[in-house]
Amino acid sequence: MPPTCLQKTKRERTAINIDIKKEICEYMLANTGPGKPIMELDIDRSTITKIWQSREKWLTTLSNSNIFRYHSVQFPELDKALQIWMSQAVSAGLPLTDAILQQKGLELAQMLNISED
Repeated sequence: MPPTCLQKTKRERTAINIDIKKEICEYMLANTGPGKPIMELDIDRSTITKIWQSREKWLTTLSNSNIFRYHSVQFPELDKALQIWMSQAVSAGLPLTDAILQQKGLELAQMLNISED
């Protein structure tokens, strides 16, 4: 008779937002090793380890419960300038299209001495 295999049940994939990742890092800083509160989140230990390894990124990002992934910006000054211009354009009631944003981005990049390379 062949031995019976214990079949692992697969966990359902769930997205972990930035706030939870930040809480995990703060908990790990305050306590040594994962404890009961982290285990109650039903997050795999390997996932917690990956979050902990990139703790610098999660501890420095702004909290926003709607964001699940963090993508760094290549030119933060340009991004900030475009955000300011865009908020002014929206408040003035100007129409915004992809082409307008691209053109304004190129103009702001020239003003900030950022090359297209």
